[in-house]
Amino acid sequence: MHADSSSVSGHGQTVCVTGAGGFIASWIVKLLLERGYIVRGTLRNPDDPKNAHLRELEGAQDRLTLRKADLLDFESLKEAINGCDGVFHTASPVTDDPEQMIEPAVNGTKNVIVAAAEAKVKRVVFTSSIGTVYMNPTRGPAVMVDESCWSNLEYCKNTKGFYRKLEKVKSAKKVCEILK
Repeated sequence: MHADSSSVSGHGQTVCVTGAGGFIASWIVKLLLERGYIVRGTLRNPDDPKNAHLRELEGAQDRLTLRKADLLDFESLKEAINGCDGVFHTASPVTDDPEQMIEPAVNGTKNVIVAAAEAKVKRVVFTSSIGTVYMNPTRGPAVMVDESCWSNLEYCKNTKGFYRKLEKVKSAKKVCEILK
């Protein structure tokens, strides 16, 4: 599907997408480009061949820049976010040791939010995972989940593969604390 220039809504606006090479982030980049946005994608390594698909997206040659950034390097995030109208925060730290994932995820999220606030970004969209709201054995399956629902941290700890969910819950809660 090609964006019709008469229906382009993002013309002239710049948006940063953290973790631009990820599955969801790649789709966000694609859709933003189709709608006429200028996109700055952050990646740990913009030259990694696994990110080549981003450069092939329609509009990428003219309106996509890929920048090296690390969630734990505030200055790299500040540089990428400065001058943007919006930020989609999709990045999450990757490590072979799941126990080492939680603190970097929380601190990285805080860095993105603070950098966006300092840059006076108009809107930040924090993407997370269903794991932040769904992992609660006391909530019935028919209950609608929303921003007031949280996964039960103890249940996450006792569930196989909990670290990823726990990291997402703690990151999301940190965002809420920062924004209060």
